[in-house]
Amino acid sequence: MPALAAALAQRLVTPFRGLPAGVYIQIIATMINTMGGIAKLFLPLYFLERYRLPYGSIGLLMGCYGLGCVLGAYGGGALSDRLDTHKLCAALLLASGLLTMSLALPLPVWGFVPLLLLTGIADGGFRPGNMRLVLEPCAPSQRATAQGLYRVAFNLGTSLAGITGGLLAVYGYQWVFVAQGCASLLACLWLMSAYRRQPPPSRTQAPAAKLVEQDGSPWQDHAFLRFIAGQLLILAVFDQMYGTLGMFLREHYRLGPEWIGYLFTLNGLMVVALQVSIAHRVGRWGLQRCSHLGVLCIGMSFLVLNAGIAAGWALLAMLVLTVGELLLSPTWSVIVMQRSEGRQRGRYLGVYAAAWSGRTLYAPAIGTWAYGQFGGALLWWLCAGVALLTVLLQAGALRQMLAPAP
Repeated sequence: MPALAAALAQRLVTPFRGLPAGVYIQIIATMINTMGGIAKLFLPLYFLERYRLPYGSIGLLMGCYGLGCVLGAYGGGALSDRLDTHKLCAALLLASGLLTMSLALPLPVWGFVPLLLLTGIADGGFRPGNMRLVLEPCAPSQRATAQGLYRVAFNLGTSLAGITGGLLAVYGYQWVFVAQGCASLLACLWLMSAYRRQPPPSRTQAPAAKLVEQDGSPWQDHAFLRFIAGQLLILAVFDQMYGTLGMFLREHYRLGPEWIGYLFTLNGLMVVALQVSIAHRVGRWGLQRCSHLGVLCIGMSFLVLNAGIAAGWALLAMLVLTVGELLLSPTWSVIVMQRSEGRQRGRYLGVYAAAWSGRTLYAPAIGTWAYGQFGGALLWWLCAGVALLTVLLQAGALRQMLAPAP
Protein backbone atom coordinates (compact mmCIF):
# COMPACT_ATOMS: atom_id res chain seq x y z
CA MET A 1 0.00 0.00 0.00
CA PRO A 2 2.74 2.58 0.79
CA ALA A 3 4.33 1.84 -2.58
CA LEU A 4 0.97 2.26 -4.33
CA ALA A 5 0.33 5.56 -2.53
CA ALA A 6 3.80 6.81 -3.44
CA ALA A 7 3.29 5.87 -7.09
CA LEU A 8 -0.08 7.61 -7.15
CA ALA A 9 1.39 10.75 -5.55
CA GLN A 10 4.25 10.69 -8.06
CA ARG A 11 1.77 10.50 -10.94
CA LEU A 12 -0.31 13.37 -9.56
CA VAL A 13 2.60 15.79 -9.15
CA THR A 14 4.42 14.93 -12.39
CA PRO A 15 2.48 17.46 -14.55
CA PHE A 16 3.37 20.24 -12.07
CA ARG A 17 7.12 19.74 -12.44
CA GLY A 18 9.52 21.20 -14.94
CA LEU A 19 7.81 24.56 -15.49
CA PRO A 20 9.89 27.77 -15.41
CA ALA A 21 10.25 29.35 -11.99
CA GLY A 22 8.36 32.48 -13.07
CA VAL A 23 5.25 30.38 -13.68
CA TYR A 24 5.13 29.28 -10.04
CA ILE A 25 5.74 32.88 -8.89
CA GLN A 26 2.75 34.15 -10.88
CA ILE A 27 0.53 31.25 -9.80
CA ILE A 28 1.23 31.98 -6.13
CA ALA A 29 0.51 35.67 -6.75
CA THR A 30 -2.79 34.70 -8.41
CA MET A 31 -3.84 32.59 -5.46
CA ILE A 32 -2.92 35.28 -2.92
CA ASN A 33 -4.76 37.94 -4.91
CA THR A 34 -7.98 35.92 -5.17
CA MET A 35 -8.21 34.68 -1.57
CA GLY A 36 -9.02 38.03 0.08
CA GLY A 37 -12.80 37.79 0.18
CA ILE A 38 -14.40 38.39 -3.26
CA ALA A 39 -15.15 42.02 -2.50
CA LYS A 40 -17.16 42.57 -5.69
CA LEU A 41 -19.57 39.80 -4.70
CA PHE A 42 -20.62 41.77 -1.62
CA LEU A 43 -20.82 45.20 -3.24
CA PRO A 44 -24.49 44.89 -4.31
CA LEU A 45 -25.47 43.95 -0.75
CA TYR A 46 -23.39 46.82 0.60
CA PHE A 47 -25.16 49.35 -1.66
CA LEU A 48 -28.56 47.86 -0.85
CA GLU A 49 -28.20 47.77 2.93
CA ARG A 50 -26.08 50.85 3.60
CA TYR A 51 -27.26 53.27 0.90
CA ARG A 52 -30.76 51.83 0.26
CA LEU A 53 -30.24 52.12 -3.50
CA PRO A 54 -32.79 50.72 -5.96
CA TYR A 55 -31.79 47.66 -7.96
CA GLY A 56 -31.37 49.66 -11.15
CA SER A 57 -28.84 52.01 -9.55
CA ILE A 58 -26.92 49.08 -8.09
CA GLY A 59 -26.77 47.51 -11.54
CA LEU A 60 -25.38 50.72 -13.05
CA LEU A 61 -22.71 50.96 -10.37
CA MET A 62 -21.64 47.37 -10.94
CA GLY A 63 -21.66 48.11 -14.66
CA CYS A 64 -19.00 50.79 -13.98
CA TYR A 65 -16.79 48.09 -12.52
CA GLY A 66 -17.47 45.77 -15.46
CA LEU A 67 -16.64 48.52 -17.96
CA GLY A 68 -13.42 49.21 -16.09
CA CYS A 69 -12.46 45.52 -16.33
CA VAL A 70 -12.95 45.55 -20.10
CA LEU A 71 -10.95 48.75 -20.58
CA GLY A 72 -8.25 47.55 -18.19
CA ALA A 73 -7.93 44.15 -19.84
CA TYR A 74 -7.11 45.60 -23.24
CA GLY A 75 -5.08 48.49 -21.84
CA GLY A 76 -3.06 46.21 -19.58
CA GLY A 77 -2.33 43.87 -22.46
CA ALA A 78 -1.26 46.74 -24.71
CA LEU A 79 1.01 48.18 -22.02
CA SER A 80 2.70 44.81 -21.56
CA ASP A 81 4.02 45.17 -25.13
CA ARG A 82 5.86 48.36 -24.12
CA LEU A 83 6.67 48.05 -20.41
CA ASP A 84 8.33 45.49 -18.16
CA THR A 85 5.43 43.10 -17.54
CA HIS A 86 6.65 42.12 -14.07
CA LYS A 87 6.71 45.73 -12.88
CA LEU A 88 3.40 46.46 -14.63
CA CYS A 89 1.64 43.58 -12.83
CA ALA A 90 3.08 44.64 -9.48
CA ALA A 91 1.93 48.23 -10.06
CA LEU A 92 -1.58 47.10 -11.01
CA LEU A 93 -1.82 44.92 -7.90
CA LEU A 94 -0.71 47.90 -5.80
CA ALA A 95 -3.36 50.11 -7.42
CA SER A 96 -6.03 47.42 -7.06
CA GLY A 97 -5.24 46.95 -3.38
CA LEU A 98 -5.41 50.65 -2.54
CA LEU A 99 -8.55 51.25 -4.62
CA THR A 100 -10.37 48.22 -3.19
CA MET A 101 -9.60 49.32 0.36
CA SER A 102 -10.99 52.77 -0.56
CA LEU A 103 -14.40 51.14 -1.16
CA ALA A 104 -14.70 50.86 2.63
CA LEU A 105 -14.67 54.66 2.99
CA PRO A 106 -18.00 56.41 3.75
CA LEU A 107 -18.26 58.03 0.30
CA PRO A 108 -21.29 59.65 -1.32
CA VAL A 109 -22.91 57.42 -3.92
CA TRP A 110 -21.53 59.44 -6.86
CA GLY A 111 -18.03 58.92 -5.47
CA PHE A 112 -18.24 55.20 -6.20
CA VAL A 113 -18.64 55.78 -9.96
CA PRO A 114 -15.02 56.79 -10.69
CA LEU A 115 -13.73 54.56 -7.88
CA LEU A 116 -15.38 51.43 -9.27
CA LEU A 117 -14.28 52.30 -12.80
CA LEU A 118 -10.65 52.69 -11.68
CA THR A 119 -10.82 49.52 -9.56
CA GLY A 120 -12.11 47.60 -12.57
CA ILE A 121 -9.30 49.01 -14.74
CA ALA A 122 -6.68 47.87 -12.22
CA ASP A 123 -8.24 44.42 -11.77
CA GLY A 124 -8.79 43.89 -15.49
CA GLY A 125 -5.34 45.20 -16.39
CA PHE A 126 -3.61 42.62 -14.20
CA ARG A 127 -5.14 39.62 -15.99
CA PRO A 128 -3.50 39.73 -19.45
CA GLY A 129 -0.09 40.59 -18.02
CA ASN A 130 -0.41 37.81 -15.47
CA MET A 131 -1.47 35.36 -18.17
CA ARG A 132 1.49 36.43 -20.28
CA LEU A 133 3.92 35.85 -17.43
CA VAL A 134 2.40 32.42 -16.74
CA LEU A 135 2.44 31.20 -20.35
CA GLU A 136 5.20 33.06 -22.19
CA PRO A 137 8.22 31.51 -20.40
CA CYS A 138 6.92 27.99 -21.16
CA ALA A 139 7.71 25.86 -24.14
CA PRO A 140 4.64 25.48 -26.40
CA SER A 141 4.12 21.93 -25.11
CA GLN A 142 4.01 23.19 -21.49
CA ARG A 143 1.57 26.07 -21.94
CA ALA A 144 -1.64 24.10 -21.55
CA THR A 145 -0.34 22.54 -18.32
CA ALA A 146 0.68 25.96 -16.99
CA GLN A 147 -2.75 27.36 -17.82
CA GLY A 148 -4.38 24.43 -16.04
CA LEU A 149 -2.26 25.02 -12.96
CA TYR A 150 -3.18 28.71 -13.08
CA ARG A 151 -6.89 27.82 -13.16
CA VAL A 152 -6.50 25.50 -10.17
CA ALA A 153 -4.75 28.24 -8.18
CA PHE A 154 -7.45 30.74 -9.12
CA ASN A 155 -10.25 28.41 -8.07
CA LEU A 156 -8.55 27.47 -4.79
CA GLY A 157 -8.07 31.15 -3.99
CA THR A 158 -11.70 31.89 -4.84
CA SER A 159 -12.87 29.02 -2.62
CA LEU A 160 -10.88 30.38 0.30
CA ALA A 161 -12.20 33.86 -0.46
CA GLY A 162 -15.77 32.61 -0.11
CA ILE A 163 -15.01 31.51 3.45
CA THR A 164 -13.04 34.66 4.25
CA GLY A 165 -15.65 36.99 2.81
CA GLY A 166 -18.55 35.23 4.50
CA LEU A 167 -16.91 35.43 7.91
CA LEU A 168 -15.88 39.08 7.58
CA ALA A 169 -19.25 40.19 6.18
CA VAL A 170 -20.82 39.33 9.54
CA TYR A 171 -18.82 42.19 11.08
CA GLY A 172 -19.44 44.59 8.20
CA TYR A 173 -18.97 44.56 4.43
CA GLN A 174 -16.24 47.19 4.71
CA TRP A 175 -13.97 44.57 6.27
CA VAL A 176 -14.35 42.40 3.18
CA PHE A 177 -13.08 45.30 1.05
CA VAL A 178 -10.16 45.84 3.42
CA ALA A 179 -9.26 42.14 3.36
CA GLN A 180 -9.40 41.98 -0.44
CA GLY A 181 -7.25 45.08 -0.70
CA CYS A 182 -4.72 43.64 1.72
CA ALA A 183 -4.60 40.44 -0.33
CA SER A 184 -3.76 42.42 -3.48
CA LEU A 185 -1.06 44.35 -1.64
CA LEU A 186 0.36 41.08 -0.29
CA ALA A 187 0.42 39.66 -3.83
CA CYS A 188 2.26 42.80 -4.96
CA LEU A 189 4.87 42.36 -2.22
CA TRP A 190 5.25 38.69 -3.16
CA LEU A 191 5.93 39.56 -6.81
CA MET A 192 8.51 42.22 -5.97
CA SER A 193 10.36 40.04 -3.45
CA ALA A 194 10.22 36.88 -5.57
CA TYR A 195 11.60 38.52 -8.69
CA ARG A 196 14.24 40.35 -6.68
CA ARG A 197 15.56 36.97 -5.53
CA GLN A 198 15.28 35.55 -9.04
CA PRO A 199 15.69 38.26 -11.71
CA PRO A 200 13.55 37.65 -14.78
CA PRO A 201 15.40 37.01 -18.04
CA SER A 202 15.74 40.03 -20.30
CA ARG A 203 13.49 40.04 -23.32
CA THR A 204 15.94 41.24 -25.95
CA GLN A 205 14.86 41.08 -29.57
CA ALA A 206 16.45 41.80 -32.88
CA PRO A 207 15.28 44.94 -34.67
CA ALA A 208 13.55 42.86 -37.32
CA ALA A 209 11.61 40.93 -34.70
CA LYS A 210 10.51 44.19 -33.10
CA LEU A 211 9.25 45.41 -36.46
CA VAL A 212 7.22 42.25 -36.97
CA GLU A 213 5.76 42.54 -33.48
CA GLN A 214 4.74 46.16 -34.06
CA ASP A 215 3.04 45.25 -37.36
CA GLY A 216 1.16 42.21 -36.03
CA SER A 217 -1.95 43.91 -34.67
CA PRO A 218 -4.90 41.74 -33.58
CA TRP A 219 -7.27 44.27 -35.19
CA GLN A 220 -5.89 43.35 -38.61
CA ASP A 221 -6.06 39.60 -37.97
CA HIS A 222 -9.43 38.59 -39.42
CA ALA A 223 -9.17 34.95 -38.33
CA PHE A 224 -8.47 36.00 -34.75
CA LEU A 225 -11.39 38.46 -34.79
CA ARG A 226 -13.76 35.70 -35.98
CA PHE A 227 -12.46 33.53 -33.18
CA ILE A 228 -13.17 36.34 -30.65
CA ALA A 229 -16.67 36.83 -32.11
CA GLY A 230 -17.37 33.17 -31.41
CA GLN A 231 -15.92 33.58 -27.92
CA LEU A 232 -18.33 36.45 -27.22
CA LEU A 233 -21.26 34.30 -28.36
CA ILE A 234 -20.52 31.22 -26.27
CA LEU A 235 -19.59 33.29 -23.22
CA ALA A 236 -23.11 34.73 -23.27
CA VAL A 237 -24.30 31.13 -22.91
CA PHE A 238 -21.72 30.26 -20.24
CA ASP A 239 -22.75 33.28 -18.14
CA GLN A 240 -26.28 31.91 -17.73
CA MET A 241 -24.94 29.67 -14.96
CA TYR A 242 -24.66 32.81 -12.81
CA GLY A 243 -28.18 34.13 -13.41
CA THR A 244 -31.01 32.41 -15.25
CA LEU A 245 -29.90 28.93 -14.16
CA GLY A 246 -30.73 29.76 -10.55
CA MET A 247 -34.13 31.18 -11.50
CA PHE A 248 -34.96 28.11 -13.57
CA LEU A 249 -34.01 25.70 -10.79
CA ARG A 250 -36.11 27.67 -8.32
CA GLU A 251 -39.22 27.99 -10.51
CA HIS A 252 -39.25 24.69 -12.40
CA TYR A 253 -37.22 22.29 -10.26
CA ARG A 254 -38.49 23.70 -6.96
CA LEU A 255 -34.95 23.54 -5.57
CA GLY A 256 -33.85 25.82 -2.76
CA PRO A 257 -30.94 28.27 -3.05
CA GLU A 258 -28.64 25.82 -1.33
CA TRP A 259 -28.61 23.81 -4.56
CA ILE A 260 -26.84 26.66 -6.33
CA GLY A 261 -24.10 26.22 -3.74
CA TYR A 262 -23.99 22.47 -4.34
CA LEU A 263 -23.68 22.96 -8.10
CA PHE A 264 -20.89 25.51 -7.79
CA THR A 265 -19.11 23.25 -5.31
CA LEU A 266 -19.24 20.48 -7.90
CA ASN A 267 -17.85 22.91 -10.48
CA GLY A 268 -14.99 23.97 -8.20
CA LEU A 269 -14.08 20.42 -7.18
CA MET A 270 -13.97 19.30 -10.80
CA VAL A 271 -11.71 22.20 -11.75
CA VAL A 272 -9.30 21.47 -8.90
CA ALA A 273 -9.29 17.71 -9.53
CA LEU A 274 -9.27 17.58 -13.34
CA GLN A 275 -8.03 20.85 -14.84
CA VAL A 276 -4.29 20.11 -14.89
CA SER A 277 -4.84 16.55 -16.12
CA ILE A 278 -7.07 17.70 -18.98
CA ALA A 279 -4.82 20.65 -19.82
CA HIS A 280 -1.85 18.25 -20.00
CA ARG A 281 -3.64 16.30 -22.76
CA VAL A 282 -5.34 18.90 -24.97
CA GLY A 283 -2.28 19.12 -27.23
CA ARG A 284 -2.51 15.39 -27.90
CA TRP A 285 -6.26 15.50 -28.45
CA GLY A 286 -6.01 18.42 -30.88
CA LEU A 287 -6.64 22.09 -30.12
CA GLN A 288 -9.37 22.58 -32.70
CA ARG A 289 -11.18 19.42 -31.63
CA CYS A 290 -11.01 20.40 -27.95
CA SER A 291 -12.27 23.90 -28.76
CA HIS A 292 -15.31 22.63 -30.65
CA LEU A 293 -16.06 19.96 -28.05
CA GLY A 294 -15.79 22.50 -25.21
CA VAL A 295 -18.16 24.90 -26.97
CA LEU A 296 -20.69 22.13 -27.61
CA CYS A 297 -20.49 20.91 -24.00
CA ILE A 298 -21.27 24.41 -22.70
CA GLY A 299 -24.16 24.95 -25.12
CA MET A 300 -25.71 21.52 -24.82
CA SER A 301 -25.34 21.26 -21.04
CA PHE A 302 -28.36 23.50 -20.46
CA LEU A 303 -30.50 21.25 -22.67
CA VAL A 304 -30.08 18.52 -20.05
CA LEU A 305 -32.30 20.64 -17.78
CA ASN A 306 -35.22 20.03 -20.14
CA ALA A 307 -34.96 16.26 -19.65
CA GLY A 308 -36.73 16.22 -16.28
CA ILE A 309 -37.22 17.98 -12.98
CA ALA A 310 -35.11 15.83 -10.63
CA ALA A 311 -32.03 17.31 -8.97
CA GLY A 312 -29.88 14.72 -10.71
CA TRP A 313 -30.49 16.44 -14.06
CA ALA A 314 -29.18 19.71 -12.62
CA LEU A 315 -26.05 17.93 -11.38
CA LEU A 316 -25.55 16.31 -14.80
CA ALA A 317 -25.98 19.67 -16.53
CA MET A 318 -23.31 21.25 -14.32
CA LEU A 319 -21.01 18.29 -14.90
CA VAL A 320 -21.27 18.69 -18.71
CA LEU A 321 -20.91 22.47 -18.45
CA THR A 322 -17.77 22.13 -16.33
CA VAL A 323 -16.24 19.68 -18.80
CA GLY A 324 -16.70 22.34 -21.47
CA GLU A 325 -15.08 24.93 -19.21
CA LEU A 326 -12.17 22.58 -18.45
CA LEU A 327 -11.56 22.07 -22.17
CA LEU A 328 -11.87 25.68 -23.30
CA SER A 329 -9.71 27.42 -20.71
CA PRO A 330 -6.35 25.80 -21.58
CA THR A 331 -7.19 25.26 -25.25
CA TRP A 332 -8.08 28.86 -26.04
CA SER A 333 -5.13 30.24 -24.08
CA VAL A 334 -2.71 28.06 -26.04
CA ILE A 335 -4.37 29.04 -29.34
CA VAL A 336 -4.04 32.76 -28.57
CA MET A 337 -0.41 32.35 -27.45
CA GLN A 338 0.38 30.42 -30.62
CA ARG A 339 -1.35 32.95 -32.87
CA SER A 340 0.38 35.92 -31.22
CA GLU A 341 3.89 34.51 -31.70
CA GLY A 342 6.00 37.30 -33.22
CA ARG A 343 3.06 39.73 -33.06
CA GLN A 344 1.71 42.21 -30.52
CA ARG A 345 1.17 39.50 -27.92
CA GLY A 346 0.04 41.86 -25.18
CA ARG A 347 -2.73 43.26 -27.36
CA TYR A 348 -3.83 39.77 -28.40
CA LEU A 349 -4.06 38.70 -24.76
CA GLY A 350 -5.74 42.01 -23.93
CA VAL A 351 -8.50 41.45 -26.49
CA TYR A 352 -8.92 37.86 -25.31
CA ALA A 353 -9.11 38.87 -21.63
CA ALA A 354 -11.44 41.78 -22.44
CA ALA A 355 -13.85 39.36 -24.12
CA TRP A 356 -13.92 37.21 -20.97
CA SER A 357 -14.59 40.25 -18.79
CA GLY A 358 -16.94 41.90 -21.27
CA ARG A 359 -19.55 39.16 -21.01
CA THR A 360 -20.71 40.76 -17.75
CA LEU A 361 -21.85 43.82 -19.73
CA TYR A 362 -24.26 42.01 -22.05
CA ALA A 363 -24.80 38.37 -21.06
CA PRO A 364 -26.95 38.92 -17.92
CA ALA A 365 -29.21 41.43 -19.70
CA ILE A 366 -29.68 39.22 -22.76
CA GLY A 367 -30.22 36.09 -20.68
CA THR A 368 -32.81 37.57 -18.33
CA TRP A 369 -34.64 39.23 -21.24
CA ALA A 370 -34.82 35.94 -23.17
CA TYR A 371 -35.87 34.10 -20.03
CA GLY A 372 -38.70 36.55 -19.46
CA GLN A 373 -39.81 36.51 -23.10
CA PHE A 374 -39.54 32.83 -23.98
CA GLY A 375 -39.16 30.92 -20.70
CA GLY A 376 -36.29 28.76 -19.54
CA ALA A 377 -37.01 25.67 -21.66
CA LEU A 378 -36.81 27.62 -24.92
CA LEU A 379 -33.81 29.61 -23.67
CA TRP A 380 -31.84 26.38 -23.28
CA TRP A 381 -32.62 25.47 -26.90
CA LEU A 382 -31.38 28.92 -27.91
CA CYS A 383 -28.18 28.29 -25.95
CA ALA A 384 -27.63 25.07 -27.89
CA GLY A 385 -28.22 26.94 -31.14
CA VAL A 386 -25.67 29.59 -30.17
CA ALA A 387 -23.13 26.82 -29.50
CA LEU A 388 -23.65 25.39 -32.99
CA LEU A 389 -23.33 28.88 -34.47
CA THR A 390 -20.09 29.39 -32.53
CA VAL A 391 -18.62 26.17 -33.90
CA LEU A 392 -19.51 27.20 -37.46
CA LEU A 393 -18.11 30.69 -36.97
CA GLN A 394 -14.83 29.50 -35.43
CA ALA A 395 -14.18 26.45 -37.62
CA GLY A 396 -12.48 28.24 -40.51
CA ALA A 397 -10.81 30.74 -38.21
CA LEU A 398 -9.26 28.00 -36.09
CA ARG A 399 -7.99 26.13 -39.15
CA GLN A 400 -6.28 29.30 -40.29
CA MET A 401 -4.91 30.17 -36.85
CA LEU A 402 -3.53 26.68 -36.24
CA ALA A 403 -2.10 26.13 -39.73
CA PRO A 404 1.71 25.72 -39.78
CA ALA A 405 3.57 28.90 -40.68
CA PRO A 406 4.72 28.89 -44.33
